[in-house]
Amino acid sequence: MALSKITNDGVAASGLPAGSVLQVVSTTKTDTWSGTPGAGVFSDITGLSVAITPSSSTSKILVTFSTNVSASAVSTTGVRLVRDSTSISIGDAAGNRPLATTGGGGHEGANWNGDVLASSFLDTPSTTSSVTYKLQITGNGSATQYVNQKARDNNTTGDDYRMTSHITVMEIAG
Repeated sequence: MALSKITNDGVAASGLPAGSVLQVVSTTKTDTWSGTPGAGVFSDITGLSVAITPSSSTSKILVTFSTNVSASAVSTTGVRLVRDSTSISIGDAAGNRPLATTGGGGHEGANWNGDVLASSFLDTPSTTSSVTYKLQITGNGSATQYVNQKARDNNTTGDDYRMTSHITVMEIAG
């Protein structure tokens, strides 16, 4: 006899209509991260990953994320979404351009400015094994990239905030 995943109200997940939310997993990063990944090189953002085990291979996974980023010099910042080791929800290949999910910046030396890079994507992992979604970051070769803080990070001013970033995944019945 096969076991069905049971939702909180006692209804078997397999009996719910398509589009029903079966489970939600989320993580919020409240500490800071910094790194200098190099031009076109993506580094994992520690603390912005989440694992989910779909109850059905026909389920879809809705991924949403929001990251607060800044850079130490003239730089843009790119963030990409990765499922296990595969980049997903990225732009089409075009020469040597890095492929990201979202990007922003153009800080031009005003390194106290930051950006909120956010996106959502409906994924179809087609598995009932655990899947990990994570965020990676890149910039130009010499700029340090920051998450949840402004690059200037001056403790004596009232506008160099500490912020939060998050990633949330929702299993949607197929």
